Amino acid sequence: MSVTTPPGELAGEITHLLELTQEWQGLFPQAAEQARHWRHVLEEVRTHLAEEVVRVAVVGAVKSGKSTLVNALMGREVLKRGAGILTAMITRVRPGPEERALLRFKDPDLIAGEIQQALNFLPDARLENRPEPLDLSRPQDRELLAALLAGQEAASLWANGSLNQNYVLLSAYLAGFSQVQEAVARGQVELTGPEVQRHQELVTREELAIYLADALLTLPAPDLPPWLELGDCQGSDSPLPQHLTQVLAYLLKCDLAVYVISSRMGLRQADFQFLQELRRMGLGEHLLFVLNLDLADHKDAADCEALAARVRRELTPWVPTPRLCAFSALEVLLKRRREAGGLEPQEEALLALWQADPGKTGLSRRGWEEFQLLFRRSLEEVRARRQAGGALPQVLMVARGLAEQVEWARRLLNRDAGAYRELAARLQARRQPLAAVRVSLHQTLEGASRHLGAELKRRVDAFLSEQGSREASLISFVLHYEPDWERLLANPEEPLRLRLYRLFQEFQQELLKLAGGEFNLQVVEFVRRQEDWLRQELRRISEPLMVALEETLTLYYRETSALGLPGEPPTLRLELPPTPAGLEIPLLSLTLEPGWRWAGEVWLRSGVGVLERLWQRLKAKAGWGSLEPRRQEERDLRRALAAIRHWVREELRVQLVDFGERLKFRYFLPLVQDLARGVEESLDRQLTSLLTDLEGLTQALSHGEADREGRRRRLDSLAPRVRLVEARLTSLAAAMKRG
Repeated sequence: MSVTTPPGELAGEITHLLELTQEWQGLFPQAAEQARHWRHVLEEVRTHLAEEVVRVAVVGAVKSGKSTLVNALMGREVLKRGAGILTAMITRVRPGPEERALLRFKDPDLIAGEIQQALNFLPDARLENRPEPLDLSRPQDRELLAALLAGQEAASLWANGSLNQNYVLLSAYLAGFSQVQEAVARGQVELTGPEVQRHQELVTREELAIYLADALLTLPAPDLPPWLELGDCQGSDSPLPQHLTQVLAYLLKCDLAVYVISSRMGLRQADFQFLQELRRMGLGEHLLFVLNLDLADHKDAADCEALAARVRRELTPWVPTPRLCAFSALEVLLKRRREAGGLEPQEEALLALWQADPGKTGLSRRGWEEFQLLFRRSLEEVRARRQAGGALPQVLMVARGLAEQVEWARRLLNRDAGAYRELAARLQARRQPLAAVRVSLHQTLEGASRHLGAELKRRVDAFLSEQGSREASLISFVLHYEPDWERLLANPEEPLRLRLYRLFQEFQQELLKLAGGEFNLQVVEFVRRQEDWLRQELRRISEPLMVALEETLTLYYRETSALGLPGEPPTLRLELPPTPAGLEIPLLSLTLEPGWRWAGEVWLRSGVGVLERLWQRLKAKAGWGSLEPRRQEERDLRRALAAIRHWVREELRVQLVDFGERLKFRYFLPLVQDLARGVEESLDRQLTSLLTDLEGLTQALSHGEADREGRRRRLDSLAPRVRLVEARLTSLAAAMKRG
């Protein structure tokens, strides 16, 4: 899949302009300051275009074929595929000149914190009053954790078919420690050449992936652009809540998402829920759908087409015009590997079996070709939007400024040194009002930043206040949570203490799911609304000064025209920069660390302590109407639940306050400052690119009397080439505007 993009066209024009500015600087070395500004702008834009990454998340249900699709796009077995849930974390894949895998591990303090938090929920006396936290680097602590996980109490605690996340986390950390201990100490591992394949084991085995913070693969893929990143994400219906949180965080950075649907399973309720979440994150219009055909499951092409039509109908309520392509990602992968000479005999046999039905394989081929076209077009649209929003206007302004100065120099060559100095003095006087308006713009934006920052802090407080619907949703859940009492009380032989812990485990798991999913989606929606409001306010505040600046610039150009220098006043562009790549929306990561002191308080408040139980037994012996055991246990657990609710509510308040501070000071306030600074810098660049370095040009012309005719010939050659680049850039801008 070859990708020829408009940004590639822009990069070529930047190269031409750099050559032309170098030629201009050689003609007038005394006016080098202006040329240095142009070169700085062009080099910065070129670097930005080279470093800019378009991120595409490959998402869908577990076992829908996401990893196989990434492999098909890369044309090789990059990611492990097979039975089971193999994607234990997001793996980022980029085309590059050589095979390389960079695996970054979690900080040891973070690992220790996650382990300790999980241990807080383990009801075992051996953990009480420990003088120091459990440390996996100590053999005796690993032995203790193994015993705790294997013990009868732990087995009872994680009964009833509930997959307890703390148990999963502790088991994974214990199982993988010996294999990654040295790597964690180093912080990261870099694999090159044939060793790159070793990454598959690290990212697909939960006990190893639990230690990873990031995985980035770079591999040769000539058919894909070097600025593309494919993110192979965990299944949207993964049983592990932390997987959904990771996918949500990655999607916030993405420009496109490819949603893979298995032809075996079709669309399910979990898919529709995830599609709703994608829409709420603003990705609804940036989705491509792949119906991944299992060719062995369909009797003929008509069956495949009927399924595709049904899936398209089911998607329409969620995405009005779904872009859906149906093909077999595995067939594409095997074909591409066969072309490279790398198939196993059983894979050759599988391809031969499929190709015995040309109807199905033909349908798959056409679907793949359609997907390539849509994928390429979508990538081009993303790059074009970014380019039109910042890079192209800056380059076009440089081209205009250079063309204007070349023309001015040609006109001024006919004048003497005295005329140069008089011209410079008159134009310098006309520039003073421009400088005054620029100062006013700076002061206005500086004051606006303070005001907008204060307003955003107020809005965050309102968003997170108990009266606001977002915190209220979490608080309401805490206040009204009810467990499945029938299941909780089903085993009369289970000790009450274990039931109490299981009650809290299930309560905690549901709360964390709500906080990490629905609440964070509401945070994203809130942040997007505030970003739109902030940009509108900055435009509203800046536009009156922009009008004043353009009026002053018009007077300046009238003066230059009266002095015999050609030029038209430009239309300045009020440019708001995109959100900086390093500025990420904070997401709520709720942590509940009860500890043994808290557990004792709940135990006592619940009424399941020794004295209460003794009193109930005495009442029963005396015939004073003691409660029957099941009702007694339910009453005790309800009291415990009330104590748990009270404690969790207070913990939730504290953590929401801390989250609000992070939202204010790590996101909104830096965003305000960056946008305001970006507006000012954009205008400064536009004006500096346009306004001639009069002093430098005058000095250059004065020192070049002896070679006036030679300069004239070189300027006559330079002028049409600069105008041609300017014309091509103008056409490119018009085409992008139409697109």
